[in-house]
Amino acid sequence: MKKILILFLVVFSLSFSFELKKENFEITKNKSLKLSEEEMKNESEKVVEVFNKEISDRIESKNKGIGYSENTNLETGEKNFKVNIPNVLMNNKVYEKTIYKIEKINFISKNKVEIIYTEKSPNIFKIMFSEEFNKMLEDKVSKELGYKLDKEKIQKLSDEERLKANVIILSESQNEMLKRLDDNQFEYMTEKTKMILERKKKGWEYKDEETLESDGFDIFDSMFENFGK
Repeated sequence: MKKILILFLVVFSLSFSFELKKENFEITKNKSLKLSEEEMKNESEKVVEVFNKEISDRIESKNKGIGYSENTNLETGEKNFKVNIPNVLMNNKVYEKTIYKIEKINFISKNKVEIIYTEKSPNIFKIMFSEEFNKMLEDKVSKELGYKLDKEKIQKLSDEERLKANVIILSESQNEMLKRLDDNQFEYMTEKTKMILERKKKGWEYKDEETLESDGFDIFDSMFENFGK
């Protein structure tokens, strides 16, 4: 069933309504920079506001971008058809469970600052490609279709049958994922990032970003190692 899911896999647009941990973070500056503690504290408050807005804007933008999902056969690269599905609910549920934490704000200069932050989000891919999840999905899909769906069967399906099977797979997969997110039945993946802000006439603005550490690709490494077995 793992190969079936990969054949029909729709890559969800992932994001989150997010939680920012209100814990104290370190505020630093370059040694040569003449900036008082009071100034750093005041500017840090403005920096955090810009950080919050940047993350919120990303979520809003990604949700607006969800209109359809494209089905691609990963073995042939062929794009078969498009299916409209309500992924905003999935997006928001993942976001609700995602935690941002600012670790440090470092003033490079009076007009440039680094924000070091961590992002902990549900590792839904680890669930999606687990044997247990795929066995559950296989049973539900077979029950809905009235027959067992395997690779050979998929190749013989008409376009109408493929559409029906794809809709069932997506629906059952999403429903189960939402249930597990609600029940906190997932592990977190963590990413550490450095965000750069620059101060312009209107205030601090987002400039750039760099991923420093990430453990979110482990599941993909193992997936591709086992693909085709």
